[in-house]
Amino acid sequence: MYQEIIKKIVELGDSLPAIAGHTLDVGKSKQWLTQKDIEIETELANLINTFPGAHSVYAEEMHNIFIEDENVWIIDPISNTINFIQGMPHYSVVLSHLYKGETQFAVVYDPSNKELFTAEKGKGTFLNNKRVYVSKRNQDMIFMIGPYAVPPHREKFLKTISILSQNSSVMRNLGSLGVHYAYVACGRADFAISFNYDTFPEFAGKLLVEEAGGKFTDFNGEALTSTTEGIIASNAMIYDQIKKLINFELRNSF
Repeated sequence: MYQEIIKKIVELGDSLPAIAGHTLDVGKSKQWLTQKDIEIETELANLINTFPGAHSVYAEEMHNIFIEDENVWIIDPISNTINFIQGMPHYSVVLSHLYKGETQFAVVYDPSNKELFTAEKGKGTFLNNKRVYVSKRNQDMIFMIGPYAVPPHREKFLKTISILSQNSSVMRNLGSLGVHYAYVACGRADFAISFNYDTFPEFAGKLLVEEAGGKFTDFNGEALTSTTEGIIASNAMIYDQIKKLINFELRNSF
């Protein structure tokens, strides 16, 4: 089942780079939507519907109501569609599988770099089939932050950037939250912060980071849910420090 999903995601993802930068935004009720978003979500949902048992799909474009089921598949067909529309790299196809409420499997595929990040519960995190782990850095840290928050979170976002920048060395925003979390999982970044407005890439990010030895919670240290806002993905060494910095800044700035 998972190998079928991986094969389909790679196939669909590999169709994107050739047309990146030459694709229209067709969104009407929302901005940043392409026919490829719809196609990828539809093809993955159709494949999932061939699997035995009870399944539901929770996805960004056409299945955006979370329905409790024994098997829930969460899909972000193109994580950071704006990068794809503009012809910039670091968009990704993201999928996770929940069984009885627990995330069992995750994929983040960055077709621009042909990098496939996968994780299965209890079996570790892999980049192109090679086991990877979170970093062990606790100083001179590299962190990912995004997306650029819209009101009412913009001021919180900017304040958080300020306090984290004073305590870390390098900040990056590649656009795709799927890629951000994957980079924490493989040790390229030490932590990632998001003022997220949905959770489509977060369930995959959670399993990738945790199976690589890291921690993934909301800003208060609580477990991820479909309505969580505010994410910390971090190596285990600095998690408490990052959570303390964020909560001190948010409590004392507003």
